[in-house]
Amino acid sequence: MRSIVLFAGLVGSTGLALACSGSDGAGGTAGGGGSSASSGAGGSGNSGNSGGSGNAGGSGNAGGSGNAGGSGNSSGAGASTGDSGLPDVVFTYEPPDAGSPEACAAVTAQALAPPVDIIWIIDQSGSMSNEIAQIKANVNGNFANIIQASGLDYRVLMFANGTTGVSATYRLCVDPPLGAAACGQNNPPNFFQFNQTIASTNSLSLFMNNTWWPQIKAALRPEAFKAFVEVTDDQSSVTAAVFDTFLLTGNGVGYFGTSAKREYVFHSIVGVNAPLGPTDPKTATKCGSAVNAGPQYQDLSILTGGLRHPVCDTNYSTVFNNIAASIVKAVACELNTPTVQLEAGVIDWSKVDVQYTPGGGGNPSVFPQVPNLAACTGDGFFYDNPANPTKVTLCPQSCTTVQNDSAAKVELLLGCLGS
Repeated sequence: MRSIVLFAGLVGSTGLALACSGSDGAGGTAGGGGSSASSGAGGSGNSGNSGGSGNAGGSGNAGGSGNAGGSGNSSGAGASTGDSGLPDVVFTYEPPDAGSPEACAAVTAQALAPPVDIIWIIDQSGSMSNEIAQIKANVNGNFANIIQASGLDYRVLMFANGTTGVSATYRLCVDPPLGAAACGQNNPPNFFQFNQTIASTNSLSLFMNNTWWPQIKAALRPEAFKAFVEVTDDQSSVTAAVFDTFLLTGNGVGYFGTSAKREYVFHSIVGVNAPLGPTDPKTATKCGSAVNAGPQYQDLSILTGGLRHPVCDTNYSTVFNNIAASIVKAVACELNTPTVQLEAGVIDWSKVDVQYTPGGGGNPSVFPQVPNLAACTGDGFFYDNPANPTKVTLCPQSCTTVQNDSAAKVELLLGCLGS
């Protein structure tokens, strides 16, 4: 399991003493303050006569409080009510010795796991009985186990399970622990069910429909990465371009990223005849029991870096394993920064490093900080906002290293002001 740990430390500085006996005058030389107004020797202020009005001052030339100087305004008059005989108080801060390990490694804070919203859309048409049986058998097993073990902050939305014209065989009842005890019910905060009957070609159009989109939107988190999993043996009545536009600039704006940086991936379990990766070309060759190869879904998978698997497979365990692992990898290269105030000090974001330790053991390596993606020429990382970062993103080379190591340990080593 990938763990993310953040280390922070104390604010370094020199020793500091603050005396509470009075304030220096604007131009005079400070006297040596006493415990009462009458015992302090006045400074050489330019306007000593003003100090004469103080009850405790002996004469105009001697201010009541030792710190009085300059104009005398902070000596004579203030002396009579200054400390009422109380002793002066000194506050002292003694930092760790320079170069000691405690100086910048005193506090450990757990990073927030990257949030992921996973949206399942399932065709419930008459030709899908075997496929639905596979989905039921694997959602709670292979898929849920991998997502839970990943440490991700995950949420699952199931868009299917309608009862209109559908027999019990075609219902998508997701059992506990992921689903609720009652079929078709929500199990917050991790599972939300939308009980709509999905036919052969209308899944994407129903998703965008004004009846369902507001409800789906209410369960989505704007900041979460989104992962679609479409399961059908047919094609879509909506093109990939129309659906992508809806997500990025239509009613889905603010939830799925932009055309420059999409914050969603579309995985397809459709009528393709063999497993296909993101860079494999679209195919028109369908598997045996499929009605169609699902070209529109393939387009979305290619556009967003998603996987394509044959819906005709008789065992979905490998399919679900691959998709779950892909979702985990999709957010492996982004780490959330702490959102709480660290008691030990103030983080200096210019001094942060990312440390990677191989899952199989071995010496850790440090990824250096670079200004932005364009500055990535090898290992490194950059912030979403250097002035006030909320997210750390690994450079492509470092990202590949971490994604290929399922047991990788990635740590943010936080610097601190004054260190």
